[in-house]
Amino acid sequence: MTQKVLCGIIGLFALLSLAVMAVSASDSGYENVAIKDVLNKSSDYLGKGVAIEGNITRECGGRGCWITVDDGTGVLLVDLKPNNFTIPLNQVGNNAKVYGNVTLIEGKKKLTFEPGSPYVIGKKVEITGDIKQPLVSTG
Repeated sequence: MTQKVLCGIIGLFALLSLAVMAVSASDSGYENVAIKDVLNKSSDYLGKGVAIEGNITRECGGRGCWITVDDGTGVLLVDLKPNNFTIPLNQVGNNAKVYGNVTLIEGKKKLTFEPGSPYVIGKKVEITGDIKQPLVSTG
């Protein structure tokens, strides 16, 4: 093997190692919690990083900018728009693990959630389940 190829392989390996460490680091600092705990003790979680996991029960039909997640203990709104990302459409029924910060709904009602209700501003979403077609709506 030539020295350039070997250096390239080593460089690629180093970059991949750093990427794996960055992903692992991004998951740290989030406390795994049940949705009922966020709903019942929202003041304990305000501004803190949480990880919730459950079934996607509703989604933004236009761009995938919000979802609702039900873990069997409660349902929580996850807003993705503040962090400028979306998820693929047609994910209702799939499981999601959401990492984000807890905040309170201010001003007017969001969907069926009243002002003062806690919700999560999502920073990362991992979705598992069957990919349903189409991933995007057109027209």
